[in-house]
Amino acid sequence: MLDAKILRDSPARKVKQLKANERSFHVISNDEQKLYLLAAPQPLQDVAILMLETGMRCNEVYQLRRQDVSLEKGYLKVYKAKTRNSVQKVYLSDEARKVLRYRLNRFKGENLFPQNDIDGNPPTNSLDKAHLATVRNLKMKFRFYDARHTFARRAVENGVDLLVLASILGHSNLKVVMRYAHPSEGFKADAIKRMEQNRKAKAV
Repeated sequence: MLDAKILRDSPARKVKQLKANERSFHVISNDEQKLYLLAAPQPLQDVAILMLETGMRCNEVYQLRRQDVSLEKGYLKVYKAKTRNSVQKVYLSDEARKVLRYRLNRFKGENLFPQNDIDGNPPTNSLDKAHLATVRNLKMKFRFYDARHTFARRAVENGVDLLVLASILGHSNLKVVMRYAHPSEGFKADAIKRMEQNRKAKAV
Protein backbone atom coordinates (compact mmCIF):
# COMPACT_ATOMS: atom_id res chain seq x y z
CA MET A 1 0.00 0.00 0.00
CA LEU A 2 2.88 2.37 0.80
CA ASP A 3 4.53 1.64 -2.57
CA ALA A 4 1.27 2.50 -4.28
CA LYS A 5 1.22 5.72 -2.25
CA ILE A 6 -2.17 4.77 -0.79
CA LEU A 7 -2.51 5.32 2.94
CA ARG A 8 -5.50 4.28 5.03
CA ASP A 9 -4.65 6.77 7.79
CA SER A 10 -2.85 10.07 7.80
CA PRO A 11 0.71 9.71 9.20
CA ALA A 12 0.15 13.04 10.98
CA ARG A 13 -3.04 11.92 12.70
CA LYS A 14 -1.37 11.81 16.13
CA VAL A 15 0.37 15.14 15.76
CA LYS A 16 -1.38 17.86 17.74
CA GLN A 17 -2.31 20.73 15.46
CA LEU A 18 -2.31 24.33 16.59
CA LYS A 19 -5.62 26.12 16.32
CA ALA A 20 -5.78 28.84 13.71
CA ASN A 21 -5.98 31.60 16.31
CA GLU A 22 -3.20 30.29 18.55
CA ARG A 23 0.06 32.24 18.36
CA SER A 24 3.39 31.95 20.05
CA PHE A 25 4.58 34.91 22.08
CA HIS A 26 7.89 36.24 23.30
CA VAL A 27 8.10 37.51 26.86
CA ILE A 28 10.38 40.53 26.94
CA SER A 29 13.08 40.22 29.58
CA ASN A 30 14.04 43.12 31.84
CA ASP A 31 17.36 43.52 30.01
CA GLU A 32 15.63 43.51 26.62
CA GLN A 33 13.14 46.06 27.86
CA LYS A 34 15.85 48.45 29.04
CA LEU A 35 17.75 48.25 25.74
CA TYR A 36 14.58 48.55 23.67
CA LEU A 37 13.25 51.61 25.50
CA LEU A 38 16.63 53.33 25.27
CA ALA A 39 16.78 52.71 21.51
CA ALA A 40 13.12 53.34 20.65
CA PRO A 41 12.32 56.77 19.15
CA GLN A 42 9.27 58.75 20.19
CA PRO A 43 6.39 58.09 20.23
CA LEU A 44 7.30 54.38 20.07
CA GLN A 45 9.02 54.56 23.45
CA ASP A 46 5.99 56.02 25.24
CA VAL A 47 3.54 53.62 23.57
CA ALA A 48 5.70 50.65 24.56
CA ILE A 49 5.92 51.83 28.18
CA LEU A 50 2.14 52.15 28.43
CA MET A 51 1.66 48.67 26.95
CA LEU A 52 4.19 47.14 29.34
CA GLU A 53 2.75 49.00 32.33
CA THR A 54 -0.99 48.60 31.67
CA GLY A 55 -1.46 45.73 29.20
CA MET A 56 -3.23 48.02 26.73
CA ARG A 57 -3.34 47.18 23.03
CA CYS A 58 -1.23 49.44 20.85
CA ASN A 59 -4.25 50.76 18.95
CA GLU A 60 -5.88 51.67 22.29
CA VAL A 61 -2.83 53.74 23.18
CA TYR A 62 -2.77 55.43 19.77
CA GLN A 63 -6.37 56.60 20.23
CA LEU A 64 -5.90 58.17 23.67
CA ARG A 65 -7.29 61.68 23.99
CA ARG A 66 -6.73 64.35 26.59
CA GLN A 67 -10.21 63.90 28.07
CA ASP A 68 -9.70 60.14 28.49
CA VAL A 69 -7.00 60.59 31.14
CA SER A 70 -7.51 61.35 34.84
CA LEU A 71 -4.14 61.44 36.58
CA GLU A 72 -5.75 62.61 39.81
CA LYS A 73 -7.95 59.52 39.98
CA GLY A 74 -5.21 57.25 38.68
CA TYR A 75 -6.90 55.82 35.61
CA LEU A 76 -7.73 56.43 31.99
CA LYS A 77 -10.72 55.39 29.91
CA VAL A 78 -10.61 53.13 26.85
CA TYR A 79 -13.65 53.13 24.61
CA LYS A 80 -14.33 49.70 23.17
CA ALA A 81 -15.44 48.43 19.79
CA LYS A 82 -17.78 50.54 17.66
CA THR A 83 -19.65 52.26 20.44
CA ARG A 84 -18.42 55.03 22.73
CA ASN A 85 -20.79 53.73 25.42
CA SER A 86 -18.62 50.68 26.15
CA VAL A 87 -15.92 52.01 28.48
CA GLN A 88 -13.11 50.27 30.32
CA LYS A 89 -11.10 51.91 33.09
CA VAL A 90 -7.35 51.28 32.91
CA TYR A 91 -5.52 51.89 36.18
CA LEU A 92 -2.10 53.48 36.07
CA SER A 93 1.29 52.60 37.51
CA ASP A 94 3.74 55.36 38.43
CA GLU A 95 5.63 54.87 35.13
CA ALA A 96 2.40 55.09 33.14
CA ARG A 97 1.49 58.31 34.97
CA LYS A 98 4.87 59.85 34.08
CA VAL A 99 4.39 59.11 30.39
CA LEU A 100 0.88 60.51 30.33
CA ARG A 101 1.80 63.60 32.34
CA TYR A 102 4.61 64.30 29.89
CA ARG A 103 2.32 63.97 26.88
CA LEU A 104 -0.46 66.02 28.46
CA ASN A 105 2.05 68.82 29.02
CA ARG A 106 3.68 68.51 25.61
CA PHE A 107 0.58 68.53 23.43
CA LYS A 108 -2.21 71.08 23.48
CA GLY A 109 -4.45 69.28 21.01
CA GLU A 110 -6.93 66.50 21.66
CA ASN A 111 -4.74 63.54 20.71
CA LEU A 112 -1.91 62.42 23.00
CA PHE A 113 -0.31 60.30 20.27
CA PRO A 114 -0.72 62.38 17.11
CA GLN A 115 0.84 61.17 13.86
CA ASN A 116 4.59 61.86 13.70
CA ASP A 117 4.31 63.28 17.23
CA ILE A 118 3.14 66.59 15.77
CA ASP A 119 0.57 68.45 17.85
CA GLY A 120 -2.80 68.78 16.15
CA ASN A 121 -2.36 65.77 13.85
CA PRO A 122 -4.91 62.92 13.85
CA PRO A 123 -4.13 59.81 15.97
CA THR A 124 -1.23 57.55 15.03
CA ASN A 125 -2.25 54.59 12.86
CA SER A 126 0.77 52.31 13.28
CA LEU A 127 4.31 52.26 14.65
CA ASP A 128 5.18 48.87 13.19
CA LYS A 129 7.96 50.23 10.97
CA ALA A 130 9.62 52.05 13.86
CA HIS A 131 9.36 48.94 16.02
CA LEU A 132 10.85 46.67 13.34
CA ALA A 133 13.73 49.08 12.76
CA THR A 134 14.43 49.23 16.51
CA VAL A 135 14.50 45.45 17.11
CA ARG A 136 16.52 44.96 13.93
CA ASN A 137 19.18 47.42 15.10
CA LEU A 138 19.28 45.71 18.50
CA LYS A 139 19.39 42.24 16.89
CA MET A 140 16.30 41.28 18.86
CA LYS A 141 13.24 39.46 17.60
CA PHE A 142 9.83 40.12 19.09
CA ARG A 143 6.56 41.67 17.99
CA PHE A 144 5.27 44.96 19.30
CA TYR A 145 2.18 43.18 20.64
CA ASP A 146 4.46 41.05 22.84
CA ALA A 147 4.62 44.01 25.23
CA ARG A 148 1.00 43.22 26.14
CA HIS A 149 1.78 39.53 26.61
CA THR A 150 4.76 40.48 28.79
CA PHE A 151 2.48 42.55 31.02
CA ALA A 152 0.13 39.55 31.40
CA ARG A 153 2.96 37.16 32.29
CA ARG A 154 4.37 39.55 34.88
CA ALA A 155 0.92 40.09 36.37
CA VAL A 156 0.40 36.34 36.84
CA GLU A 157 3.83 35.89 38.38
CA ASN A 158 3.10 38.71 40.82
CA GLY A 159 -0.04 36.98 42.04
CA VAL A 160 -2.75 38.76 40.04
CA ASP A 161 -5.88 36.60 39.90
CA LEU A 162 -6.78 35.39 36.39
CA LEU A 163 -10.29 36.83 36.61
CA VAL A 164 -8.83 40.20 37.52
CA LEU A 165 -6.25 39.92 34.74
CA ALA A 166 -8.96 39.08 32.20
CA SER A 167 -10.80 42.23 33.22
CA ILE A 168 -7.64 44.34 33.06
CA LEU A 169 -6.89 43.07 29.55
CA GLY A 170 -10.47 43.58 28.45
CA HIS A 171 -11.26 39.90 27.83
CA SER A 172 -14.67 38.42 28.50
CA ASN A 173 -13.48 34.95 29.53
CA LEU A 174 -10.52 33.06 30.97
CA LYS A 175 -10.01 30.94 27.87
CA VAL A 176 -8.69 33.94 25.98
CA VAL A 177 -6.50 35.27 28.78
CA MET A 178 -4.85 31.85 29.27
CA ARG A 179 -3.11 32.33 25.92
CA TYR A 180 -1.22 35.22 27.47
CA ALA A 181 -0.77 34.08 31.03
CA HIS A 182 1.15 30.79 30.98
CA PRO A 183 3.83 31.06 33.70
CA SER A 184 7.53 30.68 32.92
CA GLU A 185 9.50 27.53 33.69
CA GLY A 186 11.41 29.38 36.42
CA PHE A 187 8.19 30.51 38.05
CA LYS A 188 6.81 26.95 38.02
CA ALA A 189 10.04 25.62 39.55
CA ASP A 190 9.88 28.27 42.28
CA ALA A 191 6.26 27.29 43.01
CA ILE A 192 7.32 23.69 43.70
CA LYS A 193 10.13 24.91 45.96
CA ARG A 194 7.71 27.08 47.92
CA MET A 195 5.33 24.14 48.33
CA GLU A 196 8.18 21.97 49.62
CA GLN A 197 9.32 24.66 52.04
CA ASN A 198 5.76 25.08 53.36
CA ARG A 199 5.40 21.30 53.80
CA LYS A 200 8.64 21.09 55.77
CA ALA A 201 7.68 24.08 57.92
CA LYS A 202 4.34 22.46 58.85
CA ALA A 203 6.07 19.19 59.72
CA VAL A 204 8.29 20.85 62.34
